[in-house]
Amino acid sequence: LRENNVRPEDVYVSSKWGYTYVADWKVELGEREPHEVKDHSLENFMKQVQETDSHIGPYLNLYQVHSATFDSGILTNTQVHEALHKCRVEKGWKLGLSMSGPNQDEIIREALKINVGDEQSTTATPSTTKQKHTRLFDSVQCTYNILEQRPSLALMEAHNAGMDIIIKEGLANGRALLYPKLAEMARR
Repeated sequence: LRENNVRPEDVYVSSKWGYTYVADWKVELGEREPHEVKDHSLENFMKQVQETDSHIGPYLNLYQVHSATFDSGILTNTQVHEALHKCRVEKGWKLGLSMSGPNQDEIIREALKINVGDEQSTTATPSTTKQKHTRLFDSVQCTYNILEQRPSLALMEAHNAGMDIIIKEGLANGRALLYPKLAEMARR
């Protein structure tokens, strides 16, 4: 983008954090050797946000948690929540999370509950100081298609709460086009 003199305001760029590629870009690995390792820890976030900022920082609009799950701890780690929020405040990036699997609806609903302190609003006396809170995530990226409908109500709840919705696998990785009626509609 920089080399082609593309201005940050002329593109919308998103990136994800939370996975570390460990296979040195080899296609074939030994048995049980992973290509990537999921890590939603504060340490990994701090490392990856610095890498992201140095490579595409001025262009980035949306920074997403890659494959949020209950098991990864991202939905309960308040230190990471605060670091994400600080990133939003300092860099102006929107925050999102992506997910897959059978409990996407539960993850969306849990993410909707995550709020972080935004700013102090003070009235006349220190005893009436109140903390203003804001929802941490601005968007959700979720698998949704003709074959995967379970998250539909949770997606509507997120939309109604003001979150942006990004659909992935909208054609079920092409499987939806294997159905003759759907393929016919797609051709129109």
